[in-house]
Amino acid sequence: MKKLNIRVILLQLTGMIFLIHGMLQLRFYTVAEKFICATNHFQDQKSECWNRLFPTTEDISSFWPSIYIWIFLGLSAGVILISFLNWKYKFSSLNTILVSIVMYIIIRLKFFRKGVFSRLFDSFASSITDDFALRFIVGGITFTAFGIIVLWLSVNPKLFNFRKT
Repeated sequence: MKKLNIRVILLQLTGMIFLIHGMLQLRFYTVAEKFICATNHFQDQKSECWNRLFPTTEDISSFWPSIYIWIFLGLSAGVILISFLNWKYKFSSLNTILVSIVMYIIIRLKFFRKGVFSRLFDSFASSITDDFALRFIVGGITFTAFGIIVLWLSVNPKLFNFRKT
């Protein structure tokens, strides 16, 4: 087993953030119409859009918790992928534990729900298309793929060989 590697941990954190954000964007794509209505008419719960999309209070109360489920699924998939990659390339298991703890803290700070990361890359998706739902799918596929690539590159042994032979 190799020692604790800070570069690997930072790359894996970056990959996890992109992976979770991508999965969350794909979830928003599946409920794009409800998402648009919920964000635009959250304060005004008497609008026609709100009544049509959320006919019962169950629908309202289950919309945001389902977002947390997708964040948790993205976190679980990422931790499993990191665990496998660290095991395969014989990195310390402390890398996986530290990445998991830091990601838990990031999630508890509501980083993904506040849309901090979404606002940073909103211009990327909007430059490709004007359709709101299509932005979610383009962003979701792009960020999920980028997150997986960053996670794979984080354990690539050639990436950390700075010595010339």
